[in-house]
Parts: sequence; C-alpha cells; structure tokens
Amino acid sequence: MKRTGKRLQSRRDRAVILVLVLWIIVILSLMAYSMLYQVSSETTIISTRKKQLQAEAFARAGVAKAVVDLRNDLLFDNVEGEKNFDGEGDIWARPEEGKLDAEIGNNKSGTFSVHVYDEDGLININRINGTNMVLLQKIIERIGYTEEDAKLVTAAIVDWRDGDFVPVLPSSPSNDEGKAYAMIQAENERARVTDENEVQPYVFRNEDFISVEELLEVYGVTPELFFGPDSPEAEYFRAQLPDRFEYGDDHFKMDERELRRRTRGSRNDEPQPGLRDYLTVYGSGTININTAPQHVLAAFAEAAGNTDGDSWAERVIRERRGGKEDNIDNDNAFKDGTALQANAEVQGVLAGGGALLPIGVNSTTFRIVSEGVVGDVRVRIEALAARALTPLTRDETFESIDRSEERRKNEAGRWKRRENSGDSTRVNYPYVRIFQVFEE
Repeated sequence: MKRTGKRLQSRRDRAVILVLVLWIIVILSLMAYSMLYQVSSETTIISTRKKQLQAEAFARAGVAKAVVDLRNDLLFDNVEGEKNFDGEGDIWARPEEGKLDAEIGNNKSGTFSVHVYDEDGLININRINGTNMVLLQKIIERIGYTEEDAKLVTAAIVDWRDGDFVPVLPSSPSNDEGKAYAMIQAENERARVTDENEVQPYVFRNEDFISVEELLEVYGVTPELFFGPDSPEAEYFRAQLPDRFEYGDDHFKMDERELRRRTRGSRNDEPQPGLRDYLTVYGSGTININTAPQHVLAAFAEAAGNTDGDSWAERVIRERRGGKEDNIDNDNAFKDGTALQANAEVQGVLAGGGALLPIGVNSTTFRIVSEGVVGDVRVRIEALAARALTPLTRDETFESIDRSEERRKNEAGRWKRRENSGDSTRVNYPYVRIFQVFEE
C-alpha cells in the first residue's frame, strides 16, 4: 500500500511539474512573441520613417529642379536680342522628362514629380476695389450665383479689405458696413428689424487678404462658391466645420440654369472652378495673358463687355499656342505690349476693360508643387517663389572668375573675345527666392 501511495504521489508530482513546464513554455512563448512583435513594429516604424525622409528629400529635389528651371528661363529671356516674356512654352512650364515621375537615387528607390503654376496668370484679390469690382462679380456669376447675389457677395469681399467702414453696396440699409450686412441677413431670414442697433454687426478685417482661403470668412462665400459646385472639398469642408458658416449662407444658392450652361460648356468632365481657381494674393496684379487659364480670361472678357467670354478665351489660347495641344512652344506667344496692341481681338477686350486689371506678358511669382514618392509613402511640398533680376556690382571675385573662364576657353581654343557694352562693372543676376513652404 505504501509503495502504491508513493507511486501515486510520484505521478502527481510529475503531472504538476509537467503543467508548470507547459505554463513556463507558454509564458516564454508569449514573451518571445511580444518581443518579436515589438521588434517588428519598431522595424516597420523605422522603415516608414526612412521612407518619409527619403520622400521628403525627393520632393525637395523636385522643388530644386523647378527653381533651376525658373532661373534658367530668366537667363534665357535676358540674352541679348531676346524679348523678356513668360509663356506656356517656357522650360519651367513644360512637363518635360526629368520633372514627372523622375527616378532619383543610386538604386532608383523613389521618384518625384513637380509642377510650376504661374500666380500672375490669376487675379490678385487685393487689387479688386470699388472701380473694378465688376470683374469679381462676373467671376461669381460664372461659378453659379445669381446676378443679385453676386453683387452682394462682391461688395462684401471688397468691404472686407478696403480699409474703411463704409459699405460699397449700391443700396445699403446702414452707413456702417458691419450693421448693413447684418440687417441684410436678417431680412433674408425674414426677421423684422427696423433699427440697426438691434443686430449684431459683422466684423470686417479692413486689410488685405493674407490667403485666398480667408475668403471663406467673408459674408456669402460658401464652400460651394470657394471650392466649386459639387466639389468633394466643399462637401468635406461643410461637414467638418458646420458651425463656421454663421452668416446664413443657406440664402446663397447656385443658379441651376447657370450651372447647367457651364456644365454643357465644359470639356472632358472637368470640374467647375471655384473662387480659389480664379484668385490669388500674390503677384504684381498684372494678368499674364500667356499663362492665364481659360476661365480667368473668360471672366475678364465678360467684365470688359464681351458677351461670350468662353469663345474669346478659347481663341486667345489657341492663338498663343499656335493651334497646338501638345508640345506647346512660345513661337506664337504674345511677347510684348506691341503684340497685344497689334492683335485686334485682344485690343478690343483691353479697350473695354480699361478700368479692370492690366494685362501683360511677364510673371514674377510662381507656385511650385512637388511630390516625392518612395514605395507607398508620399510627401507633398508646396512652395511659393518670387523671381527677378537683381543688379550686382562686379568685384575682384567676378574678375577672378572671368579670368579663369577666359583662360579655360583659351586653352580649349574656343574663346572669342567680345566687346562689352554699357557699364562693365554691373551685372544683372537672376534670383529665385522661396518665401513660403507648405509640407504634407
């Protein structure tokens, strides 16, 4: 009996030990799995971070490429005998090889794509005032507002930045702009207000717009007006910030008839533009006729009295491109003011738009959009650049460079001496200055 009891006890001990061993194995397995998971997660994070840094570097390489193209274009334009103008055929504007899906790195681990947009091809909102506000009104009508609503919102935008407290409304219920728009809103909401002191006045900045997005703060500017009718951005913006529009913008509805007309006139199902596609806060205020998109030119023509701005804009674009759709060059671009004056069709609109913004052929401010891609990671950089020629005085450094360059060309047998005209101590140096950068 004693032996049997000992055997049973021994079996129980072995069973307990086996269970303990199994638990130890389970715990060690969990610890190993946890460590492996942590190491794997950290490896993934490090790999993703590495890709982000690489993609950012590639995006910055795209910005550098655009800066070089802008600088070289200015150099080309200032060669003796060449006319200084900007157009769609310039090196910075062409989607040539080396700018779209350009591979970079020793092992070609990623790519960048870069686009340059001319801010002088748009309308500077800070140049709109009481004398040329019809241009903004036509833009708002083209987007889809009725004429009455377009006049009201145009006045609100002008009042936002004009520096005084007097409304530019042709018929205003108050001499104070904040109270005037509050009373108009109360009337739209069918509230009976007879005393201007009964309303809470709207606050106007009375300063220049610092960004186009600031328009969303102005009375009557809805997401649909700013981003474009039926745009996903408008739907997202309204859903995310439902309380932002406290100015009763439900009163401002798109003119369905106008929207149908614009949709019929669009090509390739292109989205209808909004205010952001017409306006800028940068540039000199002169509209470059060689780079302005069709909708901007059409709005300008209609504000100048042309009844069919779209047809006029199409003809101007066809003429400046020489009828080309691809591989656009500058052979037919408007190269100076004389070319604008010589074109009867352009001159007719310019004469009618004398009180509007000036039309030119040069550009000074550009928007660079570059995207770096490494695997499934994308980094987008948007930069604003100003470009100009700055005069520099030659010093000993310049003279040393000149002497070494002359010596090198003499040795190669390719030097041909040229007499310099004018002041040889002054040179015009092209520079491109990045003054704003946004990264996402």
